Amino acid sequence: MIICHVCNAECDDNAELCPICSAALKAKISKAETVDPDILQNPTLLTAFEDIISAEIFKDVLKDGGIRFTSSSDMGEALQVNFGGVLVSEDIYVDEADLEKASELLEEFSNSNVEFEEEFTEDEA
Repeated sequence: MIICHVCNAECDDNAELCPICSAALKAKISKAETVDPDILQNPTLLTAFEDIISAEIFKDVLKDGGIRFTSSSDMGEALQVNFGGVLVSEDIYVDEADLEKASELLEEFSNSNVEFEEEFTEDEA
């Protein structure tokens, strides 16, 4: 077994990528090797959302910002607990090189307030 250097998951000896965070498991990547631009070379956990809707909106923010990412739901690893209510947790990973820009986008996203033009109230009968 190989231990992933990013998330400490146990991986098969012949695996090239971590099945949890998609980190490259090879000790050294040769410059002659072609690297798939859609694979994060050094995935770093950016944030975890408990609200799946916010996670999906933030993924769109990352796409618009040109930042490559992967998430636990993309890998089939989202946490879901159902006990009369629902808790969904989604981890979002970005490449280490994009971490600073992604963190800025996350801060803007977290501090934004959605304003509606009209008030939503229940009609009184």
